[in-house]
Amino acid sequence: MNSFFYLFLLVFTIAGCSPETEKKDAGRVAATVNGIEITQREVTALYERTATAGVSEEIRSNQQRAILAGLVRSELLAQKAAAENLDRSPEFVLTMHEARRQVLAGMAEKGMLASIKPLSDEALQGVVKQNPLIFGERKLLVYEQVLMPVVDVPFLQSLNVAAGNGASLSHLVDSIKAKKLQFQQVTQTQSTDQMQPAIARIMSNAKPNVPIVMRVEDKFAMVLMLKSALPIPLVGGSALQTARNITTAQLRNQEFGKKMKNVVDASKITYFGAYAPGAAAKKGSGQLVPLPTVDSGMVAENESLTIELAVALGAAYTFSVLLLTFWMRLFLGKFWQPLMSHKSKKANSVAPEGHSEDDDEILYPVYKPPVYIRYFLFFVAAGALFTLGYQMMLIWGKTPEWIVGVSVLSGLLLGVVFTYIFSLNLFMRLTQNMRFLPILFFSFCLVAVVIATKRLIGL
Repeated sequence: MNSFFYLFLLVFTIAGCSPETEKKDAGRVAATVNGIEITQREVTALYERTATAGVSEEIRSNQQRAILAGLVRSELLAQKAAAENLDRSPEFVLTMHEARRQVLAGMAEKGMLASIKPLSDEALQGVVKQNPLIFGERKLLVYEQVLMPVVDVPFLQSLNVAAGNGASLSHLVDSIKAKKLQFQQVTQTQSTDQMQPAIARIMSNAKPNVPIVMRVEDKFAMVLMLKSALPIPLVGGSALQTARNITTAQLRNQEFGKKMKNVVDASKITYFGAYAPGAAAKKGSGQLVPLPTVDSGMVAENESLTIELAVALGAAYTFSVLLLTFWMRLFLGKFWQPLMSHKSKKANSVAPEGHSEDDDEILYPVYKPPVYIRYFLFFVAAGALFTLGYQMMLIWGKTPEWIVGVSVLSGLLLGVVFTYIFSLNLFMRLTQNMRFLPILFFSFCLVAVVIATKRLIGL
């Protein structure tokens, strides 16, 4: 009987659960290789990286099958390498470390550029009008280029005079050979949008078969001669798409450069050995490639800004505590009491000299505010909470969390200290007849601190 029960339970489990499990796996898993799953998500993610819009369903399916075939082969090779303990080799560890770095860097860069928005069609039209050589006046230029790595100004002037007198390119080349200067002569075919703007402008307006002598500062010199120019303007949708690609790339470069500089300035970078700042460069190494370094001036400015923001946050909480205390005084109709004092915990307590709270209530009679005053006080409290929350939103992300915590605690502590100062008889008598002035004053101070914070962070 027991055997029959267990057999029935096993059959029920297989019949009731297996089809659903298999169906679920069929939708999630694309293949298994020796028990290792390759998911549909992997195949889809790899396909979307290289997918071409508008392809047929048959082409899309075959591309995904090709990707899956590659993944299966890669998994088989990976399992073979693991069986041979190649995953413990120094090369594997180094490669995995570099791959991890590259993947995380790519994800971080993608997140840094996520806020970039493409320009509107109206703005793109402006880009098209401002760059005629890239769009409406775009040409395909065929020209001869003679490049000289050495700049000899007097010789270049003689070449320029000869070209102005009608000398041909071959005559100028013979002069360069006679001078025994190094040069390279090639025939170039480029569109004006692929060239340097200054050179494209000159060549676009040049006369065919007339040499033009040019030099780029003291770096190199060249002789250019236009052979033919074919108009190939970009108009309509093609122009807008090209303008969108250009502006998007420029915006991405600018945004990434700015945010990357902030990341570098917020870091601590130290170079050692041949890369140390004082290391001597080898002879003939030329100009050294600059390494990412922290801008000390920017670091000092950021530290100063952090201190100023911390002080502003502490001041905001100090004024908030004082505003809350005066608010309670008016709303509850009580005479001034410092926060966290013994009076707020004990009623009718008698001091050692026989002075009681009832005496204070006679000296400073209870004030019962009208209903409209209570509504006003509620509005003030809500505004103060909103302002304090806005202050925290401005500070958050621009100041380390531990500094925010220290600023808040310091502000609360200072607020409590000032409540004790205002509880002295001199201040108590002074503020007894000015019930609303302290509230207005501390509200103004709180708003002023928030405005100052916005200016500090450049909003």
